[in-house]
Amino acid sequence: MVQKEKNHHLALLAALGGNAIWGFSFLFTRTALKVIALPAVLLSMRFVIATLIMTGILLTGKQTFSLKGKKLGPLLFLGIVEPLCFLLETYGVLYTNATVAGVVMAVSPIVSILLAAVLLHEIPTKGQLLFCLLPVAGVIMITVAGNDLGIVTTLGIVLLLGNCLTAGAYRTANRKSAEDFSAFERTYVVVVFSAVAFTVMALIQLRFDMTAYVAPLSDLSYVASLLVLSVFCSVVAYLLVNYGSGLMSVAKMATFGAVSTVCSTFAGVVLLKEPVSWMVLAGAALIIVGVWQVTRKGK
Repeated sequence: MVQKEKNHHLALLAALGGNAIWGFSFLFTRTALKVIALPAVLLSMRFVIATLIMTGILLTGKQTFSLKGKKLGPLLFLGIVEPLCFLLETYGVLYTNATVAGVVMAVSPIVSILLAAVLLHEIPTKGQLLFCLLPVAGVIMITVAGNDLGIVTTLGIVLLLGNCLTAGAYRTANRKSAEDFSAFERTYVVVVFSAVAFTVMALIQLRFDMTAYVAPLSDLSYVASLLVLSVFCSVVAYLLVNYGSGLMSVAKMATFGAVSTVCSTFAGVVLLKEPVSWMVLAGAALIIVGVWQVTRKGK
C-alpha cells in the first residue's frame, strides 16, 4: 500500500515536470523558427538528436526494448499520430505565437476526456459537457482578438485545434499501450518514428540539399533552442509524461495540460514580450475555468 502511494506521488511529479517542460517548448520553438522558415527541418533535427540520445541509453544496457508477445497496435498508433501532432503544433506556433499557442492547447484535456469516453468508456457528466462550451468560447475570443492584433491567423488556430485532437488521441493510446510497454519503450518508438517522418519531409522540401539542411546550425540561438527541444522536450519530458501515463487515468493526466498553458503564457508574455489584450486574457480565463471544471468533475 505504501509503495502504491509512493508510485502515485512519483507519477504526479513526473506529469507535473513533463508538462512544465512542454509549456516552455513553445518559447524555444518560436525562437528557432525565427532562424529557419521550414518547421520540418527543425523537427527533423530535434528528433534525430533525441533518437541518438535514446539509442545511446539503450546500448549501455540500462534500458531494454522488446516487442515480443505484446500488442503492437496502440504502440504503432503512437508512432504514427505523434509526428502529425508535432507538425500541427509547430506550424500552429509559426502562424500565431507562443502565448496564443499555449492557451489554445489548453483545450486538449477536454478532447482527451471525450475520446476517453468513446474509446475507454469513461463517460463524462452533464456538468462536464456543459463546461466544455467555455473553452470553445475562449478560443473564438482569442481568434478575434489575435486577428485585431495581427498576431493570429485563422489557419494557425485551426492547426492548433488539430493538434489538440491528435494530442487527445495520443493520451488515450498512450494509456492503452502502457499495459504492455514501458515508458522508455513508448518514448523510443515515438522519437524514432518522428525522426524518420520529419527527416524525409525536410529533405523533400529542400530537394535533398544537405547544405541547406545544416545551414541553420551556424546560428547559435538556433543551436541552443534545438538542444533544449531535443534533450529536455523530446527525451526528458516524454519519459516523465509516459511514466505518469502508465499510472494515471487519461482524465487525470489531461488536467496537467494546464501546467503547459501557464508556462507557455509566461514565456510568451514575459520572456518574448509578445502582445496581449484584455480580450485574449478573457478568452484564456474562459479556457482555463472550463478545463478546470471539466477535469474537476471527472470521476
